[in-house]
Amino acid sequence: VPPSFALLLPQRFIHWSLAATRLMTMKFQSIILLTTIILTNCTTTDKKETSMTTELDTISYQDLLDKSFDYLTEQQEICKDEYKISTYKNWFYDQETGELTFSDDGIKKLIINYENVGTVSLKSNTWLWAWANNNTLDKVKSEINVIKEYGDKREFEKLMTDKWPADEVDGWEMTSIAAYLMKAKGAYRVKSSDDSVFVYMLFKKVNWADSLETK
Repeated sequence: VPPSFALLLPQRFIHWSLAATRLMTMKFQSIILLTTIILTNCTTTDKKETSMTTELDTISYQDLLDKSFDYLTEQQEICKDEYKISTYKNWFYDQETGELTFSDDGIKKLIINYENVGTVSLKSNTWLWAWANNNTLDKVKSEINVIKEYGDKREFEKLMTDKWPADEVDGWEMTSIAAYLMKAKGAYRVKSSDDSVFVYMLFKKVNWADSLETK
């Protein structure tokens, strides 16, 4: 082997080894960087989720009531402005269909899918949650039990007790809290045919009647 070639052979090997080492180092650094990014994103997501759940887990009853009142007030304004809900002559609700309808001169204007929250008896002056009311069909109380579950978790007596002394204001307070926790579109109160009970309900979905008829 020519002397020059004998000298070049180990030099090439050394250069290749250094290049390979640098490449492996770069790959290792890239892996560390990628792992750091992933862990950072996971930590950020966990913090966001924790932040979202912590408020309801730690909020006081009064603060919850205040937030709920503000939420429902805003939703009621939207219903008033967008759906003119306070202008219709007639209303009718049907537990079997789960629909609350508003009409003028026999013509349906709005059809609302509703959830029954509860009732205030004007005779016994008590509040009764829908989940405990045997006269309320399952169709319109299929979701309200989440309020009881939350009440049990936080030990908020009014949200976990089936029936307790109450008036109309209490009825609206329970409806506000239910609306906030369930993200309802609005709420409505109707009177029973014998004027002995106020029935409180939440709007789950609001539709113009003519939009449903054309589908």
